[in-house]
Amino acid sequence: MKTVIFDVGNVLVDYDWESYLRTFRYDEEIFQRVANAVFRNEDWAKGDIGLISTEEWLDLFIENAPDLKREIREVFAGFEGTIVPLDYTKKWIEYFRGQGCKLYYLSNYSCELYQRTKDKLAFLESFDGGIFSYEVKCIKPDEKIYRILLERYSIEPKEAVFYDDRPENVEAANRLGMKGVVFHKDIPLQMIGK
Repeated sequence: MKTVIFDVGNVLVDYDWESYLRTFRYDEEIFQRVANAVFRNEDWAKGDIGLISTEEWLDLFIENAPDLKREIREVFAGFEGTIVPLDYTKKWIEYFRGQGCKLYYLSNYSCELYQRTKDKLAFLESFDGGIFSYEVKCIKPDEKIYRILLERYSIEPKEAVFYDDRPENVEAANRLGMKGVVFHKDIPLQMIGK
């Protein structure tokens, strides 16, 4: 394999909305209702697709539970807290670099979350390229986003491995000729010898 393509959330950084939401110490009913209105809601993907403004995105979440407007605003105001750096990421990147691989990212990610977490994703600056879904207005597992990446960087699918934590995203990569791997945290730890 000459090329490695990574999902970002839950692969190179933790996307841990549950721990973040617990920091507000809401009672269990409020916790579950805010989770359903924001993080477990299909409206989350509308931000990742990048077709709505940040304010419109927040309004959609509030519409899901209007009586929790204050809580939803509070959670949304600091939701960069959902992204947590992982210890193995730097060494795993160095491992692939040592193998002579080109590195790319392909991630469902909203513009707002990216703007707020750029510092936590600074390692992406060393990559050969990549695509966030908000930039191209489509999300995985739509095959279109994979094709955009492959064409933009002249990646040969049969020479590429793709790591993603969601099986449906891996299946889409496999259909396009890549070697898709359903990610779990043991994978990098085995490779870097931890």
